Amino acid sequence: MIKLKEIIIQLEKKFPKKLAEDWDNVGLILGSEERLIKKIVIGIDADLETIEFAIKNKADLLITHHPMIFSAIKKIDLDTVLGKKIEDLITNKINLYTLHTNIDSGKDGLNDYLLEKMGIFNSKILDLNPLEKNCGIGRYFKLENEISLNLYIEEIKSKLNIQNAVCYSKDLNKKIKKIVVVNGSGASFWKKSRFIGADLLITGDVKYHDALDGMENGISFLDLGHYESEKLFLYLIEQELDKINIDIEIKIFKKESLGKIV
Repeated sequence: MIKLKEIIIQLEKKFPKKLAEDWDNVGLILGSEERLIKKIVIGIDADLETIEFAIKNKADLLITHHPMIFSAIKKIDLDTVLGKKIEDLITNKINLYTLHTNIDSGKDGLNDYLLEKMGIFNSKILDLNPLEKNCGIGRYFKLENEISLNLYIEEIKSKLNIQNAVCYSKDLNKKIKKIVVVNGSGASFWKKSRFIGADLLITGDVKYHDALDGMENGISFLDLGHYESEKLFLYLIEQELDKINIDIEIKIFKKESLGKIV
């Protein structure tokens, strides 16, 4: 058993809140730093399904990647989904803590962990964070040798254990060498990717117009899916909690992608 503030101190030592984007909402979303924690659930979202899992497992703390609340709320209506989630968390004394763009941006954070699983150990930061050295959104790297896009896609799907992905490219057989990776919704970074001479941008949630504009400017996209590009968060946080060396129970809530292949 440990006080929540001790867990927060350790997590924020590595992934400080100052690394988060201005629009983001990270840290303790709901609860008290003085609460004692003996069971933790890790999930991607604080959705009803994940909260129900935390309740069933009698968790004291739910750690998520995506914030349940992004901006200020003026009222809590218990008849709304957000109101129900807040009520469920408070009623069951579950604290909610979030690491989002601060763990995306941080050194040895989600982008770096994703690259590690891809077998890449030498990369540079695409969009540097002005407040912290060696931190920022996105990573880019060069392969030792050129490879055809279609072969590289199959390699990445295998390494990341992803069944389906979407590629936006005018030529699936084109040779690629310089690659950008941005977990989550990173398609808007195609201009920066083009500026550094990248052939491929690997991300999730690629929008039609980003894909169209990028392809017309020579950039191909590999859309892994938003959840698929960030599911490693679950294991990264588990790994970080293990380093704290606390005698608590940790459970991971895994869910399927929102979309279905039909």
